[in-house]
Amino acid sequence: MSFTNALTILISAAFLGISLWLCFIAVRGAIRDNAKVERRLAGGASLDADTDVGIGAKAKAKRNLLSQLGSHLTLPDAKEISRLRFELARAGYYDPSSVKTFLAVRVVSLFAPQIIFLALWGPLSAKLSVGVCLILIMVLAAVGLLGPTQFLKRKAAKRTNSCRLGFPDLMDLMTACVEAGLSMDASLVRVSHELGGRYPALKQNMDIMNLELRAGRERNEAMINFADRINLDEAKALAVMLKQAEEMGSSVGHALRTFSEDMRHKRMMKAEEKAMALPAKMTVPLIVFIFPTIMVMLMMPAGIRLMEGLAVQ
Repeated sequence: MSFTNALTILISAAFLGISLWLCFIAVRGAIRDNAKVERRLAGGASLDADTDVGIGAKAKAKRNLLSQLGSHLTLPDAKEISRLRFELARAGYYDPSSVKTFLAVRVVSLFAPQIIFLALWGPLSAKLSVGVCLILIMVLAAVGLLGPTQFLKRKAAKRTNSCRLGFPDLMDLMTACVEAGLSMDASLVRVSHELGGRYPALKQNMDIMNLELRAGRERNEAMINFADRINLDEAKALAVMLKQAEEMGSSVGHALRTFSEDMRHKRMMKAEEKAMALPAKMTVPLIVFIFPTIMVMLMMPAGIRLMEGLAVQ
């Protein structure tokens, strides 16, 4: 038996074992679900015993194919589920089944390319060597393992940048609403409505904060959660400033205006810093691309004349 055939059999056996293990998990989950339904019908369980920590009851979760697959996987502990839900919220995924969907996506992205590569092993092994095929398998495994996490981080960074661009407008609108006589809670609701068309990510997080305030959570805690979701230092500083203003009894409108002016001054300083760093960053492109072009344009006429003179002689 050749090495290629032995490697093919080994990989096929590995994927067959993984497939059987996943099928076993799915069947075990289905059996457990049926047993729990029978216990509820028999009156043995009054509460939903299938509630996952940090996820919610299955009856209330918005189900799709990936979340159904994720529900049959072995979920991490409560701390890891809370961390995943927090990262998903930063990226804009607030669905109750988002954690299960994300776990299912990681499993599918890890094994689906390998299965496709295994199905095409015959044509690929005829054109590529065994070493190249193994390298491709490892690359696909690394991409499938790290791809969903990196996509989540990239989307969260994009939403954070969008919130950073809209935060000065939020401060201006909040200052105007407070100075016009609205309360802080009413100002937050009004600002959320005004920012919806231009900054949807900021509006979603403000709507969540307003819902927390309506549910009875303290304003400072709700604003700190809002700052953590959008991952902005300015929002955290705003929460601390408002708490200090309320505790000391100072004017909230004056504090907001001072904070807004200070924030804009810092942004102007950052813009000036980037502008001052631009000449240093342009040095390498000038030397690598523009300077050789200028030298060619200056030396080409003299070179042509020199070649003509040598040709005449």
